[in-house]
This record gives sequence, structure tokens and C-alpha cells, in this order.
Amino acid sequence: MRRSCLAFLAAALLSAACASTFEFRREEVFEDMSKRYGRLIRWSEFDAAVPYLSADAPKERSAAPTDVRVAEYEVKQVVYTEDKQQVLQTVRISYFKQSNPRLRTLEDLQLWEFNPDKGAWFLKSGFPDFR
Repeated sequence: MRRSCLAFLAAALLSAACASTFEFRREEVFEDMSKRYGRLIRWSEFDAAVPYLSADAPKERSAAPTDVRVAEYEVKQVVYTEDKQQVLQTVRISYFKQSNPRLRTLEDLQLWEFNPDKGAWFLKSGFPDFR
């Protein structure tokens, strides 16, 4: 009886450790993907950033901007949902349009979602709303 209780306890602890390791790994994958996406946006490489967008991103925010140049991209806040399936990330972006060199700043609220089939995060909110 005592051995079966110990075996059950060991199995429970092992499965809990595996689950938390998977969640930690999911966070690492998000950090890596969001940093790569941020670098692409920072260098105005919008066409290269398209694969980071979710298939169900809003149509009006899915097209790569053509006349925008980003001057600064700074992550301000990252909040994971309790189940680690979604992330809300707040980013401050300074940019200008080539047709009007006035520097503008916006706060981009990014909604990222984990796709378990692909083992990757995708941006559901689309590109920043450069106006």
C-alpha cells in the first residue's frame, strides 16, 4: 500500500514537472518569435514579417505597409493568459511615412496565440495601425 502511494505520488510529480517544463518552453518559443518579429518590424521588413501573422488576422491589418519606416520598436509589457495559450504584448513604435517625414508614435496592442499543431505563436491582431 505504501509503495503504491509513493509510486502514485512520484508519477503525479513527474507529470506536473513535465507540464511546467512544456509551459516554460512555450514561453521561450514566444520570446524568440516575438523578438524576431520585432526586429523585422524595427527594420521595416514588413514582407518578411507576414509569416508571423495568424491566418485569421484582420484583413485591414494583414497587408504589409509600403510607405512606413520604423525608427524605434520597444516592448513595454507582456502578459500571458493563465493557460499560456495567448499573450497580450504592448509595444511602443516610433515611425514616419516616406511621404511625410514627421515622426509619429503609437502603442501597438499585439494579441499572440499559440498554435499547438505547428508549435509556434502567431500574431492575431495583425500589423500595427500606421495612420
